[in-house]
Amino acid sequence: MMTNYNLTWQETDARFLEALLLATGGEGGATLSDVLLMADAVDGTVFTLKEVEQALEKLVAIGYVSVQKNKIYLSALFLKDYGDIAGEGNEQEALLQLLQPKALTAQGIAEAQNLLKRYKLRNHYQQYTEQYGG
Repeated sequence: MMTNYNLTWQETDARFLEALLLATGGEGGATLSDVLLMADAVDGTVFTLKEVEQALEKLVAIGYVSVQKNKIYLSALFLKDYGDIAGEGNEQEALLQLLQPKALTAQGIAEAQNLLKRYKLRNHYQQYTEQYGG
């Protein structure tokens, strides 16, 4: 069975990354609920489960994000790259430009999916929608 991987960066990926950045304040980790609440607060974005899954898979695959216990963390690599673009006008556009040159591979996504299995993303997403009505 051939799995279809989404190997292109989307605006939703940059939006998710921006929400994560805001939810963590650029350090430490944040729960998925915190990230989703932040996205909603910033511009009314409500991510679908699929968008969250794909954004996390891609961001984990390139080493920008890690998931430990029940929190999502920004990596030192991301913070270093982000330091170069911080404060450049439109945050989402700047983040998308930062992501665009990062190559995504089916293998990288598959490895990220394996790592994320333990996180039980669907459960966290469901808790959020039950609590806040997604």
